[in-house]
Amino acid sequence: MQVWQFDEDGVVTQHARGTAASVALLARLGVDAGRVEIEPDADSGHHAALDALRRHYGIVHEDRVTVRPGDPAWPAQRTRFLEEHTHADLELRVFVNGRGLFHVRLPAGGLAVLCSAGDWIAVPAGLAHRFDGGRLADFEALRFFSRAQGWEALPTGAGAPTLPLLDELLAGRVTAPRAVARLA
Repeated sequence: MQVWQFDEDGVVTQHARGTAASVALLARLGVDAGRVEIEPDADSGHHAALDALRRHYGIVHEDRVTVRPGDPAWPAQRTRFLEEHTHADLELRVFVNGRGLFHVRLPAGGLAVLCSAGDWIAVPAGLAHRFDGGRLADFEALRFFSRAQGWEALPTGAGAPTLPLLDELLAGRVTAPRAVARLA
């Protein structure tokens, strides 16, 4: 897991690399995250660590999103996921395979949270965010919700993403300024 914090001008102010540093930065900003070891073919219904997350967050609905390179449905899905939105309930996402990027709006600036297989993030109800799996998405994630309706996006009406998308981050086009200490 990696987290980049940006100010309102899009300048990186903090960069946390690794689970412990990323979780600590996210916690200071009100977002829970962590790591859970899960086998890609495991039955998610009988997994002790996932059961603990279900209990902790009061999960009542879950689904699985699987996108592979060339998936004809991905461009439309990506457009929908990139539209900034909130949820009336918590969204907990656990990455089983691949990786994805969450943008989270802060009162001043925002976060880019890169999650990989085994990482989880819990976006609180009402917190504006977006998700990107990249142009050629390749990920599988479990999504957990505290309401029976499941994934219901409430668009914020904000414009296009101003933070870098997944492909830009993976290409190394985003770096922390020298003056900003990296969290190790």
